[in-house]
Amino acid sequence: MWMFLFSASVFAQIDSRNNSTKDSLQKFVIRKKTVFSPDSLKTNTLNIRRDSIKKVIIDTSQTQTDSLKKGALSSELYHFAEDYTEINQKKKFIKLYNKAHIKYKDFELTAGVIYVDYGKKEVYAGRIPDSLGKPSQRPVFIQGNTKTENDSIRFNYETKKALVWNTYTKEGDISLLSEVSKKYNDSVMFVANVKFTTSKDRKHPEYYFLAKKGKIVPGKKIIVGTTQMWIEDVPTPFVIPFGFFPLMKTRASGFIVPNIGQSTKGFSLQNGGFYWAINPYLDLTTTTDFYTNGSYALHLGSRYKKRYRYNGSFNFNYENQITSVIGLPDYAKNVLWNITWNHHKDSKSSPLSNFSANVRFGSSTYYRNSDNYYVASNVNNQLQNEINSSISYSKNFRNLPLHMTMTLSNNQKVTQQQITLTLPQISLNTDRLYPFAKNGMKKNAFQKINLNYTFDAQNTIRTTDSLLFTKRVWEGKEVAARHRIPLKTDIKLFKYFNFQPSINYQEVWALQYLEKHWDPTANNGNGAEIIEEKTGFKSFRSLNMNASLSTNIFGTYLFGDDKKIMGIRHTITPSFSYSYRPKFEQFIKSYEKSPGEYVEYTEFDQNMYGKPDITENKNLMMALTQVFEAKYKTKDGKIKRLRFLTISNSYNFLKDSMQLSKFNLTSSFQLTKGLNIKLSSIFDPYDLHNGIVSKDFALTQGNGPGRFQTINFNTGYDFSNKTFEKTSDDKNEKKNQKIEAYYNPINWNLKLTYDFRYTHPAYNPDNPKAITGNTLNFSGDVNFTENWRVGFRSGYDLVNKGFTITTLNFTRDLKSWVMRFDWKPLGRYKSWYFYIGIKSSILKDIKYDKRREPLRKFF
Repeated sequence: MWMFLFSASVFAQIDSRNNSTKDSLQKFVIRKKTVFSPDSLKTNTLNIRRDSIKKVIIDTSQTQTDSLKKGALSSELYHFAEDYTEINQKKKFIKLYNKAHIKYKDFELTAGVIYVDYGKKEVYAGRIPDSLGKPSQRPVFIQGNTKTENDSIRFNYETKKALVWNTYTKEGDISLLSEVSKKYNDSVMFVANVKFTTSKDRKHPEYYFLAKKGKIVPGKKIIVGTTQMWIEDVPTPFVIPFGFFPLMKTRASGFIVPNIGQSTKGFSLQNGGFYWAINPYLDLTTTTDFYTNGSYALHLGSRYKKRYRYNGSFNFNYENQITSVIGLPDYAKNVLWNITWNHHKDSKSSPLSNFSANVRFGSSTYYRNSDNYYVASNVNNQLQNEINSSISYSKNFRNLPLHMTMTLSNNQKVTQQQITLTLPQISLNTDRLYPFAKNGMKKNAFQKINLNYTFDAQNTIRTTDSLLFTKRVWEGKEVAARHRIPLKTDIKLFKYFNFQPSINYQEVWALQYLEKHWDPTANNGNGAEIIEEKTGFKSFRSLNMNASLSTNIFGTYLFGDDKKIMGIRHTITPSFSYSYRPKFEQFIKSYEKSPGEYVEYTEFDQNMYGKPDITENKNLMMALTQVFEAKYKTKDGKIKRLRFLTISNSYNFLKDSMQLSKFNLTSSFQLTKGLNIKLSSIFDPYDLHNGIVSKDFALTQGNGPGRFQTINFNTGYDFSNKTFEKTSDDKNEKKNQKIEAYYNPINWNLKLTYDFRYTHPAYNPDNPKAITGNTLNFSGDVNFTENWRVGFRSGYDLVNKGFTITTLNFTRDLKSWVMRFDWKPLGRYKSWYFYIGIKSSILKDIKYDKRREPLRKFF
């Protein structure tokens, strides 16, 4: 709590001309009046010279504890002084000189000189001159959590009243310097000519507020009269008739002052409302925005936290946006809403269960069209095309190998405004079981046979924004469940080959199914397939068998321990996998499209878990992976991966032609530190004839091994001013580098990425361009000085010949203040925002901001 102690107008003068210490102490005079002139405040100190003290009356090399006569002090007084201590029980006083320190009851005081008059129950403290004659050792008073520094002090430890001159104290982020202060009681203080600031510079604050008088309730609030802002000791025209500043360390309910601004919707009052501290674990913030054209917004936010149990936050935003005026052709009205909820449970509260939530749900266009600056200024919000949410509960059962998960989820396609709700998805699964293992031992293939069981069930609703809160939302409802039992084992062949056979059984239950027929009168007499959704219980089963074979081949090349690269290891991993899936003819349905022409289908063609296998399938999958690693000569012997390459393909035994599938190639390289290259492509081994894929291999037609269908190339490089700094083990060179860095204050970092996508026109007839993507992106920031930072993010699209979304951020650290300018100079999001304000959250409303919003098109 606060304690402003007030320096007494009572100070003693010891006659330095008297050589007798005892005689000089008898001239320690205390004035009875407690009023000082303004000039006396600057020199208020106990002016005792070191050369006037010729002997120590009491040895103070150790801290003394005194219990005086009954009625003098009600508790023990601890005291210490480096040069001089005198106790006079007849006159009821204690004098301490040089690094004086006392502790009594709940307060503690250090100063150059301290005088305790326990007859009057008062304490006086002040400064003493140093070797140059300047006042030193300011009184420091500590009571509870409050600490103050003063020029001089007079304090009554019985009534708790005090007078203090030139006091400095700190409460939270606010520092206060008052010329004269009076402590009325334990909870109220009055101050005169008080400065308060959040500057860290105590002697020369870059800004402060000066009030002629004020009232302080320690730890709760400051109330001041007419207050003027000063910047660099220069008065400004900013004057307020009164001020109120909360100092409470705990949350308290109160009104939130709105911000006055101007935008394309007219003048506005934004973020005004009420904060409600419901209890120590929960709060609620309600704010509103109003615009002169009739637009308005409502924002609700709540935070909650219970230590060792859970924590989270909830926000609801509603915006009614109006553009132009009713009757004009460009008049438009748009309603946006959004809910966000984040919840995290502490695992220590219940190790067998967990509950979490990560929800972002609302209008599909909220993140693109919101007037909320913090939403609209986020480039990632504007570019996202998909929004996902989930609420999940999981449970592990004690002494049972069973796990349960229940999830509510949402997927929103922003551009299409499509919503997929899963309410809920339930999953039960067991641990992997080894039914033939003996006492936990799995020595052979029979004992390694293992299985597990998984059950999934979903209730899915597919709808759009416009139908979300209507009865038609249930038209897209689908309920289904799935059982899966995989069975497999491991077999070691010829010591070097891993053979893994497996059988997978699946059964699907559904409450909806399809019936199809051909209507020759539909589509203006051209006929069309009619699909009818039926309700009822249906089920189907599927079975597939797999067998995989793989091994690892290693090659090591050593260059010697004296080389920078000590060695390279090459690992080749070939793998083969054969799969067989039988045909289940009992699930085949058909309808007659024309005489003698039948179309086959299943009742589960649109089921979320797939459809029955009505065709036999035999496939052989092949893959070859190569990894190159290098061991560098470092202290930790670090191994770095230089290159990664995978080629995969499959062969279908049941197709009458084109049995070989397309090759998939993925690779990654690390050329230098910070420079990575990723490459992926699809390679078609079959030839093209007149732009159409033929059944002949390109190699047999003399057109080489084939052609690339798609190529994706990505690379990036991160570097900064430190990238080009020389490194050496020589200590002198390192020292010189540090000196050079000291004189080169500009710090910067830059990230470059390049993305290239190629698609052969024959495989993408809707887009005649072969190069579908070719973009160079760059981002980074530059610190020109310790306080100036410029950040940027942009890119250039070489296909569409234009810049991507470009943002520039200018930030200036003004010590207690911060100035920021955000600018989007190009495109549909062209806008800017300027802000200057105090950093401290207590005075965050003292700011100036202005913005130009982008022209929005509601869609």
